Amino acid sequence: MGLDIYFHKTTVAFKGDPTNNDDLNAFREEVDKLARKTLKARFAKAIKPLEKAWSRVHYTDKESGEVRTNDYALKEYKHLYFQFVVKELDPTVGKNYDWKVEGYTNEILPFPDLKAKLDKEVEGWWEQYDAYFRKVNFLFKYFEDRGKMYDQWFAFVTKEDVDDIIDKCERILATKETQVGHNLLPTQNGFFFGSTEYDGYYYYDVKDCLKQMKKYRKLFKEGVTGYVIFSW
Repeated sequence: MGLDIYFHKTTVAFKGDPTNNDDLNAFREEVDKLARKTLKARFAKAIKPLEKAWSRVHYTDKESGEVRTNDYALKEYKHLYFQFVVKELDPTVGKNYDWKVEGYTNEILPFPDLKAKLDKEVEGWWEQYDAYFRKVNFLFKYFEDRGKMYDQWFAFVTKEDVDDIIDKCERILATKETQVGHNLLPTQNGFFFGSTEYDGYYYYDVKDCLKQMKKYRKLFKEGVTGYVIFSW
């Protein structure tokens, strides 16, 4: 248990009232809908080689009329199957929920079962996070101090916010002086929020924050709204 922080990108702009839960929910539903659409299209393209290989796994013997297995095609299917899990499921489903990947690797699913499982996965999907922090309580304080927090768990993120965080991280790491960190990105006490000391762990978090925020910044496009979720 602890403070978990998830940054998300979106492809839409928030146009409602941030203090209205109905408007917030409508925004997040639209984000989730777009995420499912994107994931479904990604999976559909990625499993085409699997579908093709599976179509050759079973064949009917012309002389006996028996259905037999093409061992070479089955071997190819198994190879493509694990490639799919590693390259597609790991950075998507596995990015948030590592245990779900195990459900695919415990056994080799026949293609129809694989497709059915993926379709079910997509139905319950929501926007995957694009940056993650654990017990980095100065990020919670950053958004709270700017009056951007709603119900202590949700905040919108702008390009300006990300640029500001990046600038502060760079200035802190340039000096590594306690007072600089305290002035720019102060820590905050909280329920399972982690340490409030300005020690090696603090500077490790600042360095990690700088790295992830630079990547997150590249995902922004004009006219869209990012958001961050805090949970503990």
